[in-house]
Amino acid sequence: MTVDQERVSAVVPTYQRAHLIADALDSVAGQTWRPFEIVVVDDGSTDGTKDAVAAWAAAHPDIPVRFLWQENAGGNAARNAGIAAARGAFVAFLDSDDTWDATKTEKQMAVFSDPGIGAVYCGLRETEAETGKTLHEPPLSAPDAATLARLLVRDETGPTSAWIVRKTVLQAVGGFDPDLRARQDWDLWIRLAAQTRIASVPERLFSLRHHGGPRTASDPTRELRAYRAIRAKNATLLAKHPLPVRLAARAAFHRRSGRVRLRYMGQRWRALGHYGVAIALWPVEPDSWFAFLGWFMPSGLRQGLRKVWNRTIGRGGLGIRSH
Repeated sequence: MTVDQERVSAVVPTYQRAHLIADALDSVAGQTWRPFEIVVVDDGSTDGTKDAVAAWAAAHPDIPVRFLWQENAGGNAARNAGIAAARGAFVAFLDSDDTWDATKTEKQMAVFSDPGIGAVYCGLRETEAETGKTLHEPPLSAPDAATLARLLVRDETGPTSAWIVRKTVLQAVGGFDPDLRARQDWDLWIRLAAQTRIASVPERLFSLRHHGGPRTASDPTRELRAYRAIRAKNATLLAKHPLPVRLAARAAFHRRSGRVRLRYMGQRWRALGHYGVAIALWPVEPDSWFAFLGWFMPSGLRQGLRKVWNRTIGRGGLGIRSH
């Protein structure tokens, strides 16, 4: 069976998105390579999301929409339910407050002509849902491909809406970890990279939309626990890599921990300690130095300089992550 004969299932997990989900579904229906079905998994919404999906499906009888409802169990469980229900050979993820560009599926599916590729991701832009205004166009950190060694250090890819994955590969790695309450996407990408080759389309092919409605946000303590859990889960795998990879991964753990403590927990001195350890472990990582220097700046100045840097000369390894 050729890629042209394969079928793509769009899996759309949702929660309290009655006001936004039609935009997401419109972007699926508007694909130049249209998925043959949409699987919407409602994670216990109470705001009329089900009615919004039903109204959209009635207005678009040319594309099957399968609606699954579950008691609130989190995004991991919703995505896993969508994977299990998907009838296509490929699963294309779309969060219900994001939208795809019209050529996203077509451009990513073209890469699967190589049978050794198990997953493909793309770049994104951040936009304002209410106006469509572009807020930020981050550079793709790994425009060539994400390797296991690089993913063990940090996620250089993108959120779930950036990805299309062969269903057989998702089944082989067990889908999303239901025990992780944050960074479950990065955890899955690591497990994918251990099983298959990952490729990318280095274009911004979807919009991650910011809006005034409720968003799925991580509790800072959950994020810290997730970092520790992912580090522990991959300790054996990481031990098989050369010393520079192991040091870079440990440094990245401390840099991420410092970011969370500084930005979301107000623990400035603990954050500074993490940044110092990151530099001591792997001093050749520019992002650790940016984080350290940013600690001495007011938050507004720090964020402003980061945006200007990334927009002008911050590309790839010179980009400043979120501190």
